[in-house]
Amino acid sequence: MFSNLAIDVALGLIFIYLLYSLLASVIQELVARIFNSRARVLTKGLRRMLEEDDHSKDLGWFGRFTFFNWFYELGWSVVYFFEPFRHNPFLRKFYSSPSIRHLGENSATSRPAYISPQIFSQTMVHLLRGSVKEHAGADAEVVMEHPRSDAQLIKASLTHNSLQLAPDTQEHLLQLWEDANHDIPAFRVNMEAWFNETMTRASGWYRKQTQTWLLCIGIGIAALFNVDSIAIARILMKDKNVRTQMVQLATSRTPAYTAITDTLIRKNVMHKDSAFYRADTSLRVFVGDTSLIGVYAMLRNDAGDAANALGISRSCVTDSSGGHRVLRCGYTHPFQQNGWLVFGGWCITALAISLGAPFWFDLLGKVVKFRTTPPPDSASGGR
Repeated sequence: MFSNLAIDVALGLIFIYLLYSLLASVIQELVARIFNSRARVLTKGLRRMLEEDDHSKDLGWFGRFTFFNWFYELGWSVVYFFEPFRHNPFLRKFYSSPSIRHLGENSATSRPAYISPQIFSQTMVHLLRGSVKEHAGADAEVVMEHPRSDAQLIKASLTHNSLQLAPDTQEHLLQLWEDANHDIPAFRVNMEAWFNETMTRASGWYRKQTQTWLLCIGIGIAALFNVDSIAIARILMKDKNVRTQMVQLATSRTPAYTAITDTLIRKNVMHKDSAFYRADTSLRVFVGDTSLIGVYAMLRNDAGDAANALGISRSCVTDSSGGHRVLRCGYTHPFQQNGWLVFGGWCITALAISLGAPFWFDLLGKVVKFRTTPPPDSASGGR
């Protein structure tokens, strides 16, 4: 076994970061379910595909600058949060199709969190094929008397823009249709490839959104639980008993955290790959809310054990030195007397939490393995 001060301090810090990263991941998943975040990101991806989603023209000359565009798009994100189909008639029609509408769990979560490429292309073909008859009006009887093939209907719909698609979307679909040589199965394959490319980007958007949420939740957790990285590092370096307790706690809880981390990754609560590329629906693979609450309770207990071992906490004491009894509340540990250092420690913790539990879990495994590896035999090495 190889053990020294630096390794034990690193092991204690990594364990703390893993513990609170798991806690933040559970909280973030509960928030994502409450706000149906995956379905919203999917809608955003489809909006980018099917509608005119460039708002830079609204800003005029300022639209040339990323800084102004970012804030303007942020405002539109708030608008779309409450009105997802605002100025998006075709997107509303797409979601109203039975093949999409029936994928929702209930009226509260009517929009699905996952759509397969095959369902997307099938819905698009249905909409394009049916739009000609829908817009025929008085000539509907003529259309019925002189039926045309599905390929002709799709071609007519794209040429005359019966669905009132955005110009860029209409042009792109026409190009995909020409690439398919007017063959519907090949056209569907082209649309599915387009859908897959967009969903790959949407998965990156969701991961970025998740990391932002983890950073915000990390700040809240660091302040609420007083997870001051600077103070923790100083305590671990100065106090051998605390360092030993943290190492024992880390090694004893690693098997339990292995099961939790593997389960959360397997159930797509923490994503290492696409949030949308799955063969089944997200509803079937998610961990139940009751299981998440149970994991949250266990992590809260472990956080309490770690705080007790480190001895950092907030408390209120009665000060009677001035002749009057005054209740003073604050930090009791001597390493937390500087407020700016405490805030800096919280920020370091929040940044560490935003890296995600899988990162700290992998690093913890490597450090534990390195620590438990027997040192090389100096006698044999000298021969």
